Amino acid sequence: MPDNGTAKEPSPKDSMTLKEKQIAGLTDDLKRLQAEFENFKKRTEKEWSERSKVATQRLITDLLAVLDSFDKALEDTKEDCDKDRLNAGLDRLHKQLLQTLQREGLKEIKAEGMFDPFMHEALMTEERDDVEDGQILEVYQKGYSLGQKPLRPARVKVAKKKELEGNEAEVIDNDDEQSNRKSNKEEDENQ
Repeated sequence: MPDNGTAKEPSPKDSMTLKEKQIAGLTDDLKRLQAEFENFKKRTEKEWSERSKVATQRLITDLLAVLDSFDKALEDTKEDCDKDRLNAGLDRLHKQLLQTLQREGLKEIKAEGMFDPFMHEALMTEERDDVEDGQILEVYQKGYSLGQKPLRPARVKVAKKKELEGNEAEVIDNDDEQSNRKSNKEEDENQ
């Protein structure tokens, strides 16, 4: 057939039908993607829940050995109350529990040296001249972290420099004022 230059243009009704089909197709694609994403979220949550249960089960199984040791120690104290044996048993229990928790990643927060607000909690301060300001003086309760994340800060007493008494502070303030005036005067003369 000869082409006389008149191409048949789609009617407005045909173009609406074509657009509606495209919209319906895109809507179906979107709904399918949403359903797949919801299924993915549910599957991921279920997997994390299962992993958490397995980890908890393993930890509790490890702690059961410690509980058994406590039961045995309590039984032994009923029969024989030898203080040295009791202390030795408690030391072994403490070591066993600590090793179990360390296998899970527990670490003791060091409470020596300078105060770190991210790892320590200052319960008290004590004015002292013989140590540096912020030095940890005493540990009231050990702190622990799991990996790099602190679980419980170490509770400590921290040194604080003694504040000067009224007359001493005035003398130092006057000395500081005089030295500031002197340095300002020298700077003015040098310019």
